[in-house]
Amino acid sequence: MKQNRTLVNEMFLLRSIACLSILLLHVLDRVYLDSSEAVNGFSVLLTFGTPAFVFISEFIIAYSYRSRPMTSFWRSRILYIFLPYIFFGIFYAASKAFQQTGTGSGFGEAFFTYTWRHLLLGDFHGYFILIIFQFYALHLLFHSYLKKASPKKMLIGSFLVNAAYLSFFNFVPPLNIPFADYIWWQYYWVPFLGWVFYFTLAFYSGCYIESFTALLARFRHWTTAAVIASGTLSISLYHAGIMPIVSSKRVDMLLFTVSMILFLYSHAMLLKRIPSFFTWVSQYSFGIYLFHPFYLAVFAALSFAWEELPPAVTVPGLFFTCIGLCAGTIYLFNKLPFGAYMVGKVGIRQKQPASASAKKLDAPSVKVN
Repeated sequence: MKQNRTLVNEMFLLRSIACLSILLLHVLDRVYLDSSEAVNGFSVLLTFGTPAFVFISEFIIAYSYRSRPMTSFWRSRILYIFLPYIFFGIFYAASKAFQQTGTGSGFGEAFFTYTWRHLLLGDFHGYFILIIFQFYALHLLFHSYLKKASPKKMLIGSFLVNAAYLSFFNFVPPLNIPFADYIWWQYYWVPFLGWVFYFTLAFYSGCYIESFTALLARFRHWTTAAVIASGTLSISLYHAGIMPIVSSKRVDMLLFTVSMILFLYSHAMLLKRIPSFFTWVSQYSFGIYLFHPFYLAVFAALSFAWEELPPAVTVPGLFFTCIGLCAGTIYLFNKLPFGAYMVGKVGIRQKQPASASAKKLDAPSVKVN
């Protein structure tokens, strides 16, 4: 018998807002150039977008394969996610090498260095793809065990591991080991331990979606309170100088990111239909995430045309122009025979009212103990 499967339409809203938050974060960085502490404090909250993508990726897998075999799992993910990772890694390596050397004699060496660092170390903004591929493998290896284990114990355990890992790199200075500065500065982002709580939460939320949505409906108002409280905490830690960085890899962002995910999902459940703008952004979110630094770099090179304008004009101007250019580029690439293998596919559309998305699901609920 075929499973009665349907889209989880709340994911359209969550994915699009996660994408837009990352874009807005980088637009603010371009416009204000780290000169406004108020903007920097707000930017801390916008960093929730990257870990939200990790959550979304595992949620969709856990939901889609909860009651069917995981056949043909790797093919589409390699073709439409990993091949674009290689394309963008090489593309941005060439861009950086050109910016550094022009077309001079040092271009080849710089291009080679940036390429292997991008592809092997995830040393560019596409690093999140390496993270989700680690979780693809972990899901395949441990999904049977996770279904048998206690969700409560697994959630608590993964939270403690995740928090301990981030706290170590947040508060312990670099050790006297090779490449310590690079590891502490960036590479610690890539190993899955820095994101494992989002994976565990997404696994149980997607696999047991009836229980998940029932809990959110029951405690919806608490998700609002949690977002306000955790957001206030994160901003306060930044302004107090306790955690003076704008990053999704701050240990306190575990609380805010999860609160924001639950807040958005629970309130999307109230909508009869996700607004078309958000479903459209969701369709192009993968490409917007990967292409937007290129267009923002172009805008920076043309800053003479807009730097004298007030931020109230430049921020929304760059924000919406970048969305349009990224989506247009992805659309055109997808018209080419192999374009989707380079930049990813245009996503699927919303099919039905969001309020009905959890009502047609057929997997058993779970008792959290």
